[in-house]
Amino acid sequence: MTKNKWLYLWVVQGRYGSQYDWEDLCASESYRDARANLKSYRENEPGYAHRQIQRRELNPAYTLKGR
Repeated sequence: MTKNKWLYLWVVQGRYGSQYDWEDLCASESYRDARANLKSYRENEPGYAHRQIQRRELNPAYTLKGR
C-alpha cells in the first residue's frame, strides 16, 4: 500500500486579542470531528472569533521509491 505525499487536515483556529493573527487550536483528519470541535469552542468561548480551515502538510511516513 502506498502512502500519500500529503496529509489533508481540518484545522480549528481562534483569534485571541490580535486583529490579524489566528492561532491553531486543534487539527483533525475528518471534517466531522473538526466541526464538532469548532462547535464546542464557539459554545465555551463566545467572546472570541473561531474558524475552520483546510490545510495540507507533508506526510512524514511518505518515502520516495528508488531513493
